[in-house]
Amino acid sequence: MIIVAVLLLPVLSALLYGLDQVENRWVVRPPGARHARPRRRRRLGAGRH
Repeated sequence: MIIVAVLLLPVLSALLYGLDQVENRWVVRPPGARHARPRRRRRLGAGRH
């Protein structure tokens, strides 16, 4: 029983490290809008309203 626990420790530590990296990549930093365009304001002419 102890041998199985000792053999599973590296596997579990690698799994936890991998899940931490995935969480940092997907959850902590959400992707920005890829196709967002900057909003442009219309200019009003001197005599127009």
